[in-house]
Amino acid sequence: MIQMQPTVQPLSRVKKPMAWPIGPLFYRRWLLALALGAVVLLAGSASVDSGSQLRQSLDSKVHGDTWDLLGWEIQAIAAKLRAGQLAAPLSADEPASQVTTYLERAHQAGELERKVERLYSEAGAPAATHPQLATLEKELTQLRAAQQEIRPAVEAILEAQISAEVRAAGLTFWGQAFPPVWFTFTDPPKKLVVSPRGRILTAHYAMLRPDLLPERRESIEQAILADDNLSAYITNIGGLGAYPTQVVDRAPLEWVLTTVAHEWVHNYLTLHPLGIHYNNTPELTLINETVAEIVGNELGQRALEKQYPAYALADRTAEQTEPAEQTEPAEQTEPAEQTEPAEQTEPAELPAFDFNREMRHTREIVDQYLALGRITDAEAYMEIRRLLFVENGYPIRKLNQAYFAFHGSYGTSAAATSPLGAQLIELRSLTPDVKSFLEAVRGLTAAEQLAPVLAAWRSRG
Repeated sequence: MIQMQPTVQPLSRVKKPMAWPIGPLFYRRWLLALALGAVVLLAGSASVDSGSQLRQSLDSKVHGDTWDLLGWEIQAIAAKLRAGQLAAPLSADEPASQVTTYLERAHQAGELERKVERLYSEAGAPAATHPQLATLEKELTQLRAAQQEIRPAVEAILEAQISAEVRAAGLTFWGQAFPPVWFTFTDPPKKLVVSPRGRILTAHYAMLRPDLLPERRESIEQAILADDNLSAYITNIGGLGAYPTQVVDRAPLEWVLTTVAHEWVHNYLTLHPLGIHYNNTPELTLINETVAEIVGNELGQRALEKQYPAYALADRTAEQTEPAEQTEPAEQTEPAEQTEPAEQTEPAELPAFDFNREMRHTREIVDQYLALGRITDAEAYMEIRRLLFVENGYPIRKLNQAYFAFHGSYGTSAAATSPLGAQLIELRSLTPDVKSFLEAVRGLTAAEQLAPVLAAWRSRG
């Protein structure tokens, strides 16, 4: 339900999706209440087991830093309802300009925030006395105020555009996108992921405050390693499948559209067995995330091409100018004996650093080390590889088992090694449309059920 790290058309009248404050969210809470009740009845007066003690230890590490989902949802739903009541007729060319203006300002705000952070982190005189600081903070305050003024309208425009693609895909109830596409631009919470050191697996997770400081993140991770002998990783996320879903705005238009669609897919799946069983096993989590990634990318790309053709064309042009994917270099052989010195030529260009290939190779080697029980060697190797990524322009703060547990939950990610991702990609290629694909997978309650579904679609070809 988490999504990992810019235009719109004539604003005739933006139609606000109907309010939907319960639905899957209510259903999830009802199931949680039943589960907690069962735990209390079964536990009786038994002593606290080791699993409970571990959870208490982990929870104590983040005491005061956890994020209040219910409180946020109440505020967000109230804000959505107010925005819906205040919706006004819009001119024919306003949507595109509002969305592009908003996302351009979001990018500017992100740049200003980074400048302010750098000033505060500089050594020497206190940053508060820096002559540029007051000017930057004033500009940032003005930008945020301008953003807040148009944010509800921009959200409504983007919701309507993704809703149109959902309806076109036939995922409707009484002719409307269902569940309604409802999201808000906000800074999502950070996610703590905990994994055993000897195996890559999400053993525990928690949502933490969006404004958690870097030093606090590091201290939590180190405390979990020292006290509980577990690998911990606190990461930023790009979206969250709450209701309304959360999406960050400091990103390109294509990413925003696909993320809004990705998070909507999670809400859709929550109404079906696959989404209800999201957390039952790591494999089901991976299937959920990969399905949301595949469908979200497809719906978001359609909206981009239909509503923002200039941006879609620019993206295609950029793809065509990018160098072809590098292959592994050929094995070196001994050079033939030279009778005369060979003519000197210009040194060949080094192959471009391929993040996906290098990350996939890193994961494969780490898995081999862990399979042999060589945990210390695996961790030393991950640190060496992290420095390589940083050197090549990918500022990975921490590369450990928990990092792979988080990023490996997306079957399309280079950090994933499960065959389930490839199977889902193949299944989508065999199904005629998004609706057929979702209908094929939404009833899954165990990872083993995917293979027969895929085999059935293969037989149709």
